[in-house]
Order: sequence, then C-alpha cells, then structure tokens
Amino acid sequence: MKKTLLFLFLIVFSAAFSQITKKVFFIGNSYTYFNDLPILVQDIAQSTGDILEHQSQTPGGSTLQQHINSTTIATLMQGNWDYVVLQEQSQLPSLTDQQVQTQVYPYAAQLSDFVKNTNGCGNVIFYMTWGRKNGDASRCSVQPSVCTYEGMDDLISKHYIEMAMDNEAILSPVGKVWRAIRELDPALELYNLDESHPSYIGSMVAAYTFYTVIFKKDPTLAPYNGTLIPGQAQFIKNMVKTIVYDSMDTWNIPSNDVHSRFTYQATSTHTIKFTNKTKNATTYGWDFGDGTTSTLENPEHTYNAPGNYLVKLTSNSCNSNTTKTKHVTVGNLGTKDLDIEDPAQIYPNPTQNDINIITKKKTEILSLTDASGRVISYQMNKTNSGYTIQLHHLSVGVYFLKYKIGEKEFIKKIIKK
Repeated sequence: MKKTLLFLFLIVFSAAFSQITKKVFFIGNSYTYFNDLPILVQDIAQSTGDILEHQSQTPGGSTLQQHINSTTIATLMQGNWDYVVLQEQSQLPSLTDQQVQTQVYPYAAQLSDFVKNTNGCGNVIFYMTWGRKNGDASRCSVQPSVCTYEGMDDLISKHYIEMAMDNEAILSPVGKVWRAIRELDPALELYNLDESHPSYIGSMVAAYTFYTVIFKKDPTLAPYNGTLIPGQAQFIKNMVKTIVYDSMDTWNIPSNDVHSRFTYQATSTHTIKFTNKTKNATTYGWDFGDGTTSTLENPEHTYNAPGNYLVKLTSNSCNSNTTKTKHVTVGNLGTKDLDIEDPAQIYPNPTQNDINIITKKKTEILSLTDASGRVISYQMNKTNSGYTIQLHHLSVGVYFLKYKIGEKEFIKKIIKK
C-alpha cells in the first residue's frame, strides 16, 4: 500500500514539475526591450524548472510593417519557433478603425501567414499592450478618443482582439491585466517616467502574463519575484491567474495553440471543399459536424441542409495530435469562397458597425445576403484604399458579401455582433 501511494505521489509530482522547453522569437520594439522582458520571462520559467530559449528583434519605435522589410524575416526563416510574439508600435493600435485597417491589419496578417508557412510547429502570439498613463496628448486634437487612458486602452484592446481573431492567433492580454491592476491598486506604478513605457513592475506584469500564456502554468506557483517585494509579486500573480490562467479560452489559448490547420471553400450550395494546411502530418481525422467523418487529407463534403456546423480536423504533426475547430456556415452560396486566395482584405470581421474592403484592384459588389439567402440593402462609400460598407442597421447574425475582382467572384462570411 505504501509503495502504491509513493508511486502515485511520484507521478503527480513529476507531472506538476515536468520540465517544458519553449523557443520564442519576440518581434516588437521598446515596449518589449525595456527591462528585457524576454529575460524576465526566462527567469520566471527557470524558477519552475522550465526553459525559455529566445531571440528578439525589437528596435525602438518599430512597426510590424517595418519588420516585414527587415532582418526579422531572415530570423523567422530559421524556423523551429514554438511561438512568435508580434507587438505593434504602441500608438498604431489606438488609431481609428479605418487607419488600423490600412496601417496595422495587413501587416499583422502578412507576418502571421509568414510565421505559419515557415514554422509548421509554431504559432503566433499577439502582445496586447496598454494605453498611456494619461492618454496620448499628442493626438488629442485629431482623435479625442485617445485623450484619456481608458479611451486609448479601449481601442488598443479592441484592435488586438480583432488581430488575434482574424489571424487565428493566441493573445497575451497584458493590457487587460494592467487595467485591472490600475483599478484595484492605483498606487502600484506600472509606468516609466515617460508615462508610456513600462516600469520594472509593469514589465513584471507582462512577464508573468507571457509565462502563463507560453507554459500554461499557474503563475502563483512560480517562486520568482525578481526585485518586487513579496506582497507586490503575489498581488500581480493573483491578477494574472484570474485574468489569464483561469480564462484561457478568452485569449484563444486552447483553440489556436494547435498544429492542425485547414481552410475551406464552398464549391456549390451545400458542398464544401476542405484543404489541409497542417505541415508534415500523415493522418487526418475530419469531423464535419453533421455526424459524418473522413480520413482523407483534402476531403469534399456535401451537407444535407444549410446551417452552422462545427468542423474539426485532428492531425498528427510536431510529435503530437492536435485538433483545429472552425465554425462553417453552409448556405446558398453558389460560388467559391476563396478565403485564402482572395486579394481583398476585409476588416473588422466580426464587426459592430462597418466593414472595410482594402484592395488595390477594381471591385464590384454583387450582393449582401443573410444566412437564409435574403438580399439585404446596404450603403457603400469609396475610400482611398478601397470601400466601406455600413452595416450598423443590421441585426446580429451571419451575412454573406458577394463581390467580383477581375474575372473572379468571391463570397466572404461577415459576422455582425
């Protein structure tokens, strides 16, 4: 009996303290290199017996667009990254929706796609930053919404959430933890004297958040406090546990931290063509959400009725089986939904008000329909980078935008929330 209990104890002990090694490439700017965030995450991990191997590309003020045209790409091409962290220049995610859709989203998408194409076993983590301590005074006259911390932080949070959703990425919600700490303990100074960059305390908040996202462990069990006093460290760890560790679904951690990947397109009214994008897999288990399955790599499936289906792909790659799940809407589409090959970028999606179509090519909008196929009226305006379609008058639900670019027709599913 004693031997059995000892054996069980050793199993539990080994599971709780098993060593995990993760290789992470941090892409960003001074918000990342201030106080050397990667080293802080490494120190926390080391205190729990884990290993963080990391590199950084973080020149001050760098944007995601600039990283695309820099040595960052060569480092990404080395491959073998478990995670690639993307952090935008601190002000850009707080610009207006239209500005973010042209100055941020396209480059976030390009980098995300590049990461997945060159790192079959790696995933993207978006680093949600924070609003400046008293807002962005330099832009108050042109964008009053950023004159306060709350207004600036709201926009940053919104746009990072949309970036992660659009690119099927993980989110490291540092800004959300900052906000909770500011509300509960305003005396805890998170900012550097410039009221923008993180203080050491602020960087430790970010470090505990990233440790939790990367290693998926309870931060309150990490003994490393750095130079924080014990009470401060425990308070921060508790906040990260509540906001991040206890709510991982909110930040796409289980759903997007997988190696299985696929896209799909409608080939007729009820028929969907599924394309495996998993790197180096040899087995494929498809669940089409209607009680039928397949083991083909790239199956085509015909549904008996329109509706929303939860489709799952389980594949073996990167020494593990993982499952990717997507909601697939089957309706009266009639033409191919070439989601990946589409030369237009449509943001935000889901949306509360309007959508923007960013394209350099001449585009003809053919129709907007609801899930039942009913044609919906809309108002469209031309912009410098494409078009804006107003959807504020629509009810919450799923809609389909049919448009033509050149000789090709496309259908994009739009979610109105």
